[in-house]
Amino acid sequence: MKKIIFLCLPIWLFFIATSVQAQSIGLRISPPRFEYVAEPGKIIEDYIKLTNESEVSKTLFPYLKDFKAEGENGVARLIPPGSEEGAYLASWIEIDPAGLDFSPQETKQIPFKIKVPGNIGPGGYYGAVVFGTKPPRLYQNNEERGAGMSVAQQTSSLVLLRVKGEIYEEAAIREFITDKEIYGTPFSVAFTARIENLGNVHVKPNGFITIKNMLGKKVAEIDINETQANILPRSIRRFTQNWSGQRAFGRYTAELGFNYGAAVDKGGQGKQTLFTSKTFWIMPWKLVLLAGLGIAIGLVLIILALRFYRNRAIASALAQAGLRSAGRRKYRGPSRIWHFILLLGALLVIALLFGVVLYFLIFA
Repeated sequence: MKKIIFLCLPIWLFFIATSVQAQSIGLRISPPRFEYVAEPGKIIEDYIKLTNESEVSKTLFPYLKDFKAEGENGVARLIPPGSEEGAYLASWIEIDPAGLDFSPQETKQIPFKIKVPGNIGPGGYYGAVVFGTKPPRLYQNNEERGAGMSVAQQTSSLVLLRVKGEIYEEAAIREFITDKEIYGTPFSVAFTARIENLGNVHVKPNGFITIKNMLGKKVAEIDINETQANILPRSIRRFTQNWSGQRAFGRYTAELGFNYGAAVDKGGQGKQTLFTSKTFWIMPWKLVLLAGLGIAIGLVLIILALRFYRNRAIASALAQAGLRSAGRRKYRGPSRIWHFILLLGALLVIALLFGVVLYFLIFA
């Protein structure tokens, strides 16, 4: 019996772990991000839609956090309210601290308010409303507003607030690169753009990477911020995009252009634009080697044809000078048929190479 229990114990533990893991997922919050523009002293009222998508009942508790950017990939790091300079938004949010009971697949709308202080300065303020399956260790009327919560499972909705006034909007392109300088075919070009926000409010860059070939023809256009992501103040965000294809040839130029900034009626300074470019090469090495071989064959054929004409000219000159009977050997050279074949082959090789290059220039 002990041996049977010992052998069955890992399987039993596995099914328990799987069951616990299955029960620990299944929360959906909507929307995942709120963006507001407000005057000092304004009260904003809204609601969050929360769904228990699991097959078990749950009790969820709200608590509040400030947040800041972590790294360059747009990760939001939740921090205790008021723990860093300029992070005050959590202390302005009011939400019922009581736990909410959810049946399986149930959705509820949870209202909340944001009371913007009347004496607050202009700029960007950032917080988060978080729901977890364990209650906070601190009361909601505490100074830290639930910052000590321990959660087994959580989901959050970020809140980005722009307070009107004399704000400062400025962004800069710190880097725009490709992962390589020369590509073969088929190709996959990875673009990386690093944009820094130097202002005191979040900005949302909107723009494209326009790719042109060596003739200046636009061959592709890529959105650099499809998800409409924001860049928080005093942070850098990295945007990556790919351009791939089967055929291309020559030197290409990628032009990065985007605008940012809010309209004046929304508390901004108006739209501003930034631009930069990057060049790279796409070389189909098989085609290049084939072209090199074709050029070499064409040159050989042309040299043979020229040598044929030269030898015939020499033979004709000797004949006219009456040296045919002087014991000199008459050079007969290749026949006219071989001459025609050599010349036609050289022209065909050159025409083929010209057509291939023209095709890649126009259609690649």
